[in-house]
Amino acid sequence: MNHLESTWTVDRTQATSAGGMVAAKTPQAARAGAEVLRNGGNAVDAAVVTALVAGVAEPWMNGLGGGGYLIRHDSATAQTDVVAYPMVAPASAHESMFELAGTGTDAALFGWPSVVGAANIVGHRAVCVPGTVSGLSTALARFGSLSWAAALEPAIDLAVRGLPVTWHTTMEIARDLANLRKFPATEAILCPQGIVPWSAGESNPVFLRNPDLANTLRTLATDGPREFYEGEIANHIVAHLNDGGAMFSNNDLSSYEARIESPLTVTYRGTDVHTLDYGSGGVTLAESLRLCEAVLPGDYRSPDPAALHLMAQAFATSFADRFAYLADPEFVDVPIDTLLSDDYIASRASSMQRETVSPVTAGSRDQLGVKHDLGPSIPDYTSGGSTTHLSVIDKDGVAVTLTQTLLSLWGSRVTIPGTGIIMNNGMMWFDPEPRRPNSVAGGKRPLSNMAPALLVRDGQSVAALGASGGRRIMNCVAQIALNLIDHKMDMQEAVSAPRIDRSTTKLIASSRMDPETFDGLRAMGHDLSLSDESLFFGDLSSPACVALADGTFHGGVDPFYYPSTAAGA
Repeated sequence: MNHLESTWTVDRTQATSAGGMVAAKTPQAARAGAEVLRNGGNAVDAAVVTALVAGVAEPWMNGLGGGGYLIRHDSATAQTDVVAYPMVAPASAHESMFELAGTGTDAALFGWPSVVGAANIVGHRAVCVPGTVSGLSTALARFGSLSWAAALEPAIDLAVRGLPVTWHTTMEIARDLANLRKFPATEAILCPQGIVPWSAGESNPVFLRNPDLANTLRTLATDGPREFYEGEIANHIVAHLNDGGAMFSNNDLSSYEARIESPLTVTYRGTDVHTLDYGSGGVTLAESLRLCEAVLPGDYRSPDPAALHLMAQAFATSFADRFAYLADPEFVDVPIDTLLSDDYIASRASSMQRETVSPVTAGSRDQLGVKHDLGPSIPDYTSGGSTTHLSVIDKDGVAVTLTQTLLSLWGSRVTIPGTGIIMNNGMMWFDPEPRRPNSVAGGKRPLSNMAPALLVRDGQSVAALGASGGRRIMNCVAQIALNLIDHKMDMQEAVSAPRIDRSTTKLIASSRMDPETFDGLRAMGHDLSLSDESLFFGDLSSPACVALADGTFHGGVDPFYYPSTAAGA
């Protein structure tokens, strides 16, 4: 076959090891976690250290001011647990707290109805109560072997030495510079000379240091994690947020505690998939996998237009149900068990047309047994994301998958002066319109997109999966699971394979697929949009995963996210 023009291709080699593996979104985080494994630490030790370092190495994605989830599976006991540390609305929050602009949709991730002044996206009122410190310290105390102070040391060291500035660091700062400059404490950290930092290369390195964050981490190491929620750090957070127009109380922080919960578990072709319950991306991932198993033949090819057509319909159906019904079940009746039941899955699968696109609708209230009359959220289906993910499996088969976030790029863009902590904008996860399942309420968990997952077969850890990328995470993780289970791919191959996404009204497909595949999908009626992943826009999410097969650990990370790294022990 002749090629009239040269083509730029991007991929990664697969990392392999006999002693355990960490996959993360930056080399600093992955290497710190791998070092923990080499020194005899377990998967939770490594995950917590990796997550803490990630908050320094990837501050546009995550940090002490955010929240997340950790899932752990122990192959020796076949026990699986979730450490839930989501962001939570302050007690003063209410469903009418954001004045709707009356026209248009927001320009951020989710396309909700526009709010006056984008107050749910940028600034102090966009902040939820952060959970990261409570979550990581709880995981370490319950399942780890390292002390909290020892786990903080690599993050402190990096904050002091500074993050090496690459073209990627420069890009992440420059792309949101207008918002960052609205907040002097944030600009001071990210533009220390008054300009966006940039590096001319290894011969003249530039470092982004955060001495205030280093001091905050030292305080947490000395005084313990509750200092963040009950001490002077908490006082600074509350005072600064309220000075900026928020309505936080000290009780919002002092009452926050991470929870140990049970996972949501479904089975796909004999493999258990452990993910998140409640108002999360895990429920949509689980429904997607159940529908895929119902409609995909066991011998389907990938990528094949007929198979992609059925996958797309499974994904679209799951998202329709998501926006109609999912929310914090402590506030709203959420029919999770019925959404995943055999009868409901069979009914939805039977309604999907094999030759053309079926109309996409949510299941009916009668069908699902829903008693409330709240309307569905109808977002404009924009996407994106600023989340980080890491996966770990240790030599004993303990697997951890962990996703944490600030939500938007740089979160609310608000830094608490003197602490180095950039705060989340978790309020943006809520639908700002009243009378929706996911409308704002005090103390409520917003509907999150995070969907970390563990694959387990006969009680033994098979893979730790997850990704960043907003609403694109769920379809991404589902397809990686299909690649591993149905197509027996290696971990890096499963991550690098071209994917689709149907979390929007369009079917987004990787431009790396064969043109005949696109012709087939269009012929079946799909509104197709091609994504050139080499442009590094993250249109199809950004995974970091680990698999264990025949005693060897395999790391697979996104080839299109420059800093992604898998490191073996």
